[in-house]
Amino acid sequence: MPGPPGTGVIGRVEAAVAALSEVASLPLRQQVSVYAEAHRTLQETLGTIEER
Repeated sequence: MPGPPGTGVIGRVEAAVAALSEVASLPLRQQVSVYAEAHRTLQETLGTIEER
């Protein structure tokens, strides 16, 4: 059973989504790194789901 929001895997996904919500206000070079980090986080999360 997942923990409360803000913890573990759920917290990492929520943080990635929150970062994406503010990406438009960043310079282009920073936007790319935010997208890359969110992509990595989501890939890792999906990888843990596939392992179950």
